[in-house]
Amino acid sequence: MRATDPTKPNPTAQHRSVDDAWRNYGPPALRFATVLVGPTDAHDIVTNAFLRVADWQSIDHPQTYLLRAVRNEAQNHHRHRTRQRRRDLAAVPDAFAPNHESNADIVQALKKLTLRQRSIIFLAYWEDMTEAEIADTLDLSTGTVHRTLSRARHQIRRDLS
Repeated sequence: MRATDPTKPNPTAQHRSVDDAWRNYGPPALRFATVLVGPTDAHDIVTNAFLRVADWQSIDHPQTYLLRAVRNEAQNHHRHRTRQRRRDLAAVPDAFAPNHESNADIVQALKKLTLRQRSIIFLAYWEDMTEAEIADTLDLSTGTVHRTLSRARHQIRRDLS
């Protein structure tokens, strides 16, 4: 029987910590990603964010860390999609381009917000976080969160009136 090396990580314990992290932090991260990128791509965003975390046991605030990782993945996804959409639209004449506008006013108003604004709106209203908690979660100043939330509310009100 071989003795285990205490300097090497225990794969069973590491696997268990990832499972625990997924159970504890996966659902809120998935809801957050759904607001940021929509239901079709949300699972991929959260999965990519989880894959970026090497060791869940070494993180002091795992939910905060994961929400930041999800936001970063969503930003990458948004940039990729924007570039892809521009290339695709440049290749198709305007007469053949499909019209994807939704009839839901609120969906349209939310789509007009920046990714940062949508992130802050989600955390404020769906996760019921304070401005200080949002600032800590997204690694922003409380002033930035306050201004962004105020501007997002104003823009939504303007778009819905």
